[in-house]
Amino acid sequence: MQIRSLLLASAAGLVAVSGARAADAVVIAEPEPVEYVRVCDTYGSGWFYIPGTETCLSISGYVWYQVGANGYENDFQQVGTNPVTGDPIIRDLSNDTPGYVGKRTGDGWIKSTRARVNIESRSETEWGTLRGMVRFQADWGGVTRSNSTALAGSPFSDGPVSIDQGWLALGGFFAGYSESAWAASFRGGATNFGSHSWGGMYYGYAQRHQMSYTFFGGNGFFATLSLEDDALAGDGYVPDVVAKVGVNQGWGSVWARFGYENDITGLPDSAPGIDHQSGWGASLAAQFNVPNSPGSSLRILGYYADSDTRFSSGSALDVAPEWSILASYNHQFSETLGVSVAGQYFNNLYLPGTDISTDVNAWGAEISAVWMPVTNFEVRPEIHYDKVDDLDGTVSGFLRFTRYF
Repeated sequence: MQIRSLLLASAAGLVAVSGARAADAVVIAEPEPVEYVRVCDTYGSGWFYIPGTETCLSISGYVWYQVGANGYENDFQQVGTNPVTGDPIIRDLSNDTPGYVGKRTGDGWIKSTRARVNIESRSETEWGTLRGMVRFQADWGGVTRSNSTALAGSPFSDGPVSIDQGWLALGGFFAGYSESAWAASFRGGATNFGSHSWGGMYYGYAQRHQMSYTFFGGNGFFATLSLEDDALAGDGYVPDVVAKVGVNQGWGSVWARFGYENDITGLPDSAPGIDHQSGWGASLAAQFNVPNSPGSSLRILGYYADSDTRFSSGSALDVAPEWSILASYNHQFSETLGVSVAGQYFNNLYLPGTDISTDVNAWGAEISAVWMPVTNFEVRPEIHYDKVDDLDGTVSGFLRFTRYF
């Protein structure tokens, strides 16, 4: 009897202990489901949804390495006389050809490296596509003068990262810092930029703060009106204005532009002894695609300016001509190789910041090629030549290797 009571007591104790341990047991929560990144195919390849949102994001960019050279022998020369002070106008001709990063005075190979990252977001709203874009960029390369002033950053130090562009858009509304609508309007397609090369010859490239609206109609028609920052030149409350209309279709494109510059001197109204005046420029251009040869096309661009306004083609002397014409042809020999040639004539260059003609003419030419032996890897050589009346001809060029992503 005593043994039976002992067994029952022991069993009761074990049950009590087991209950106490069960009450103190650690409960491991079930893992929450993970929302993996979803592909966003609304805008083509390379887009994905930001987790938890209906916003699509794209990350793209490139890295290039470039070796360039130039045959500039003019360096500093007088190109005119200041109509206000009578002082000679001296221009550093070694720095005037656009597009050739790291081109500086001095004999030898000029190396440069660039890294660029674009981050763009898009989402659909009842007012159209909502967009935002930020571009980060860093450049290495260049040489220094004897006074140790860096011209393009020391080639032996890290390249400073900066935000090259930042803008937002909703439907046809666009605002931010990007290429001027004169050079590249919002969603302008083939109507943007100059020749087929990376340098583009001369077409008035500039980046500006701006606010614009683009109307997109049927059959590829569009019209843009852009109000652009003039850095408080002249009347600081009056912006520069660009208007552009064009058509993009399968056969090619045609477009016209008009630009009004509040003050061509680039100085505020308060600047003493300056004859402040406005200026304007206009352009008519077309691109004709070659039938049965995808990627091949002929571009012809004509420019007129009433003064040294930025709304012009520009030129090798960094001043506007009264008129200019640019012709460029690109032939796509295969999916991986294209070659282009271009020429441009400049008639009657203006004195800087005035409407005074110099009767000086100029012309330029270029040849370029793009070879992509594998996807997203590009080899691009370009050679550019400039000739201004009474000045020596100048040659510059580069060989560039680019990896896109």
